[in-house]
Amino acid sequence: MEHLRLHLPVLPAAGEVTTFYSYKGGVGRTMALANLGHMLAARPAAPVLLVDWDLEAPGLHYYFPGAPEAPGVLDLFEACRDQLQERAGRYASDSALAEAVLDAVRWEQYLVRASDDRPLWLLRAGRCDGSHAERAAMLDWQGIFDTCPALFRTFAARLVRHFGHVLVDARSGRADSAAICTTLLPTRLVLVFAPNRQNLDGLQDLVSRATGYRSCHEDEQRQLLVYPLPSRIDTADAALSALWRRGDDGYQPLFERALAHAYGLTWLSLEDYFNAVQLPYCPSLASGEPLPAPALQSGYDTFLQWLRDGLCPWQSLPSAAPPANHNNHHALPLEQQRAGYWPVPAAM
Repeated sequence: MEHLRLHLPVLPAAGEVTTFYSYKGGVGRTMALANLGHMLAARPAAPVLLVDWDLEAPGLHYYFPGAPEAPGVLDLFEACRDQLQERAGRYASDSALAEAVLDAVRWEQYLVRASDDRPLWLLRAGRCDGSHAERAAMLDWQGIFDTCPALFRTFAARLVRHFGHVLVDARSGRADSAAICTTLLPTRLVLVFAPNRQNLDGLQDLVSRATGYRSCHEDEQRQLLVYPLPSRIDTADAALSALWRRGDDGYQPLFERALAHAYGLTWLSLEDYFNAVQLPYCPSLASGEPLPAPALQSGYDTFLQWLRDGLCPWQSLPSAAPPANHNNHHALPLEQQRAGYWPVPAAM
């Protein structure tokens, strides 16, 4: 294994930052991210970077035991905090300050190879030594943002110059670090959930907050495409599974309403998407979460068909036959189909 060279090749086109978030833990979020990252890096395409931003409960490195010990997100942003304190007031704009700070901390040096047989890289949560928990609790994410609001989006822009996919494992709940990962960093947001009220209420609120922030802050009006990913779905009782999905409080109508509101659409259907995309409950994974996970391979493969090419979850896959009343919508170029599917700008 090796550390990344300082001079990374620049991609012809920028990649995507995708944050994986779950409101509650225990839904297989980190396992899904690790497996999907492993699969994306198997294709002859741009390198893939996995980022463990769950500083309170780091776990991504367990899927890649060959990756060397190294400083990570915690150490990187402690260094950024120190640089911000030294450089405050010396630059004409937040963007210039952000660029100078990231140059000074040499962010590339925090990345390590996660695999010897594919272009897969890892930014760990940190060294996870005896001081990690205390330092993670003390890091003032809100203070870093207030000092330089452009830092996190500039960091994301740096990453996607060199990686086709950057997959970020965010902390559950409503911590400041989770807000950074879901609101400031990504162009795609994967919401991993089990079909229960605690998970769903938390995610519905997050969709509103993340897309609302993007639409009402002038510097943050960037695309943000949301993918719900149902996980640990128990299909043994077909009637109960249908109720969880399509009932009055089911996850399908909830996400149809939330996404339609976020993107200014009068109506959308996730019927085809949820017919295809769900990760089943697998008792065989109770004692371990392997990489790869054969029991979930089909679910990951299907989800990647939407995620990899940036299809909206209410769009049909290219191979799917369009409905009879499609009004030529599916004949539009993909760029036109997606043109209006980002958070609606707030009224001035």
